[in-house]
Amino acid sequence: MSYCINRQCKNRENPNYQEYCQNCGTPLVINSRYRLLTPLRPLANHSYTDIFEVDDEGTRKIMKVLKTSSPHLLEMFEREALTLQFLNHPGIPKVDIDDYFSVSISDDAEELYCLVMEKIAGDNLEQWVTKHGPISQALALKWLRQLIEILQVVHEQHFFHRDIKPSNIMVKPDGQLVLIDFGTARSITETYLPKLKLHNITAVISGGYTPPEQVDGKATPQSDFYALGRTFVYLLTGKHPTELPTDSKTNKLIWRDKVPHIFSPLADFIDELMEAIPAQRPLNTTNILPYLTIKGLWLKSLQILIKSLQFKLVFNSLLAASITGFITYRLSFNFISQYYYEQGVKEIENNQLDAATDYFEKAKEYNPTDSRIYNNLGLVCDQKKDIVCAKNNYEIALSLNPHNPVTSYNLGGLYYNSGNLDAAELQFKLAMESNSPVAVNAISSYAKIQILKRDTPTAIKYSLSGLQKTNNPSVQAALYKNLGWAYFVEIAYDKAEINLNNAIKLNPERTDAYCLLAQVLEAQGDGQASLAAWKNCLQKDNKTSVEIQIWQTMALQRLQQADSSQNKNN
Repeated sequence: MSYCINRQCKNRENPNYQEYCQNCGTPLVINSRYRLLTPLRPLANHSYTDIFEVDDEGTRKIMKVLKTSSPHLLEMFEREALTLQFLNHPGIPKVDIDDYFSVSISDDAEELYCLVMEKIAGDNLEQWVTKHGPISQALALKWLRQLIEILQVVHEQHFFHRDIKPSNIMVKPDGQLVLIDFGTARSITETYLPKLKLHNITAVISGGYTPPEQVDGKATPQSDFYALGRTFVYLLTGKHPTELPTDSKTNKLIWRDKVPHIFSPLADFIDELMEAIPAQRPLNTTNILPYLTIKGLWLKSLQILIKSLQFKLVFNSLLAASITGFITYRLSFNFISQYYYEQGVKEIENNQLDAATDYFEKAKEYNPTDSRIYNNLGLVCDQKKDIVCAKNNYEIALSLNPHNPVTSYNLGGLYYNSGNLDAAELQFKLAMESNSPVAVNAISSYAKIQILKRDTPTAIKYSLSGLQKTNNPSVQAALYKNLGWAYFVEIAYDKAEINLNNAIKLNPERTDAYCLLAQVLEAQGDGQASLAAWKNCLQKDNKTSVEIQIWQTMALQRLQQADSSQNKNN
């Protein structure tokens, strides 16, 4: 069967061979490529969205359709689309740049907004437990780490999921877990609820998994931890949380007796996730990750012992007796660490990132306080697009050496790409204040943030000062691009065009310069030249900044409109 996208249609089912709905005449192939195959939930008029499995020229995907043009709902829908486009993690459904679009059914109907995403193969964890039974402790630790790493990416984008449960977690054939159904995800920072006046939108409730504060419409990022803990109770026991009793005094779930041989520190950790009060749960994912191994859980249990007076007395006695031998031993470690570090740097230069990681990890074993090792590990993770790994290593590097301008610049770039402009600005300022060659790169990045904050005079001032400090064509191109962008915002189109052309001349692969030039030419009424620039705007770019993704979406729309107009004229 094929389904009609028109929500007003009274009979939306159609045979596969139909090109138009036999009831209302709406095209059944959406955006010239998608055919709606199966609704994944009832097609109810009271719902804001419909969700379908679709065929994309032979590939099965999932399409979410927003059925209202309410400005606030549309803003959140677009934010979800851009967030999923930006998130780059194998545990989050993939959304490509052209997978968000709008569809007009007819002249008098509301426009529909569509979001297409990757269809995940495999079972959800509820189905998995039904087939295979409760999971082992080893698998629990593996899956916990995967899910916390996924949540770290989501939370760092200022979102939280709000509906974690076994049926919303898929396990792919290769064992990778994928968190699905971001339809209930909400922004951590935006205060949209008072504007919507739809307070019941917060009442996302999945019996047995939803924390108390979320039932009251006061969900926080720690609400995801509660639901995650309840999910692992189900995975380890095979029992739905509502089937298990609770302690009458503490109101905690009684579940350990269903897993009699469970590793006590693991059970303690799961109970901590499920604490009734959010403040008693872990603060964030960064605080959780170090403990998600058997060794880590033991270390957490040992922290209490280490703080005891008796332990300190014994430790200090042993340390005093062996300090001379220890110093000699450590000096040899530093030489070994330096060797591995240098080999890792060579592998980065050869673009052998896995080999570089291996060398840096060995260097870290022999000298775990060398900030350079963590900076380079962060750089490798950055190049692999592993945001969580990169951020963790950069932050460790700065904790060991707070005055390293290269690490500050690298971390600033990571924050910028994650949308945290204030944190990025702080790191770029630190790098700018140094005498390092990276300072001028930081100036360029700092100027870009000022443009986004609409402080164009400051952006122009710093970009011009940066041009006086470097002869590097690539950096000069970035600075000219910033000048062009700032002048474009100021509606000084002639100056904008000159500077953007300078950027392209210095670096013909600067996608963002073409995207901005297209907008400048368009504003000046030069349609043909702007179309040529829009085409160059779509060239492949290794950058993952949100503005480039938005501009490339604009480029696709402009070029599609141009093709449509040309076809009508023909």
